[in-house]
Amino acid sequence: MRHSTFLEVNLGLLQENLNKIKRLTKAKILPMVKADAYGNGLIPISKFLVQDCEIKRLGCATLGEAIHLFNECPDLNAELMVFSDTEISNPDFSEAYSNFAITPVLHQPSDLESVLSNPTLSKLPIILKVNTGMNRLGFSLEELAKYAPRLKTRGVKHLLTHFARSTEQFKDGDKTHKQLSEFSQAKQILKDAGVSVQETSVSNSGAIEQKIGQDETFVRPGLMLYGPYSVEPRIWDGSQISRFVTKILRTFEVKKGTPVGYGVNVAPEDGFIAVITVGYADFSVTTASGADITVNGYKGKIFARVSMDMMFLMFDPSVAGKLKSEDQIEIWNHDNRVIGDLALSMKTIPYHLMCGVTNRIPRIYKVK
Repeated sequence: MRHSTFLEVNLGLLQENLNKIKRLTKAKILPMVKADAYGNGLIPISKFLVQDCEIKRLGCATLGEAIHLFNECPDLNAELMVFSDTEISNPDFSEAYSNFAITPVLHQPSDLESVLSNPTLSKLPIILKVNTGMNRLGFSLEELAKYAPRLKTRGVKHLLTHFARSTEQFKDGDKTHKQLSEFSQAKQILKDAGVSVQETSVSNSGAIEQKIGQDETFVRPGLMLYGPYSVEPRIWDGSQISRFVTKILRTFEVKKGTPVGYGVNVAPEDGFIAVITVGYADFSVTTASGADITVNGYKGKIFARVSMDMMFLMFDPSVAGKLKSEDQIEIWNHDNRVIGDLALSMKTIPYHLMCGVTNRIPRIYKVK
C-alpha cells in the first residue's frame, strides 16, 4: 500500500455527472459499474449511486462482480445486469440468478437454451443482446427470428445492442445509423412474432454525448459517468471524479549521455529529473515513456523505463531548484481534459488509465 500516493474519488462530482446526463436524455439511467466501477471502486460507487442517487439498476460485466457486490452489500436495493461473462450455462454458478437480484444479458443461443430448458430459471426475466454489426456478442437477426416463437409466452424484458463506433461524430449513413436500423429490425421481428418487449437500450457514453438512442427506455453511461469524454472534439463537460496524486521522491540534474534507470537509457540532453513514487505495480500502463506530465506548471516527460515502484520525469534544466523532494504531483485532476490529453500522450485511452490504477493505490472517498 501507499501513503502519499492515492486516488481521491469525489462522490459529489459523480452525482453532478449523473445529473448532467439526466439533462441530456429523457431515458432512464442504467449506470455501468463494471471493472471496479472503472477503477473507482465497485462497492462505494454502487452504494452511492443506489442510496444517494436513487439508481435502481446497475450494469456489471461478470457474474463474479455482481455476486461480490451483493455479498458486500446484502441490503443493496438494486437489480444487477450481467452483460458478458454470465456463467448462465454453468450449473455450478447459474443458481446465483435465483438467489440474488441478478439478471444475465443473454447473447448467444446456448445461453438462451439454458434458460428456457431449466425449470429453476423459469421466472428469470429474458434480456437479449442483438448483434447489429459490432460482431462481438449478440444474437443475429436470423437467430432472433428463430427463437421468437418460443419467447411469445414469456416475453422479453429488455432488448439491447452495443455501438461499435459511437465515439465518432454521428453522420448520415454511418456505422451507427446502420446499427440503429438493424436494431429497429430486431424490434420488428419480435413484434411481428407477438413477443412483447418491455424495455430497450442502445446508447453507451459516446452515443449519449451525441444524443443518439433517445427514444429507447434506458441509456447506459459508463466512461462519461466517471468524467472522461469519448467524442472529439469534446462535447461532454463532466468532471473527472478521481484525482490521482503522488509525490516526488528525489530530484537531480543530469548531463547529456548520462545513463538513467534499467537498460540502456541515456539522457538525450542536459536536464533535470524528478523520481516519482508510481511504477508499473501502481499504474499498469506499458506506453508511459515519452508521455507529458505537468507539475506545478512545469512540463516534463516520462523518461526511460518505468520501474515497478517508481518512474522518472525529465524536465528542462531551468526547472532545477523549482521542484523538490516531497512535492505533490497530480497525474490527473478533476478536469477531464487532463486525463484525455494524458491518454493521448501515452497512446492509449482514458479507460486504460483509470482501470490501470492498481489496488496498491488506496482510494479515498469524499463528498463535495
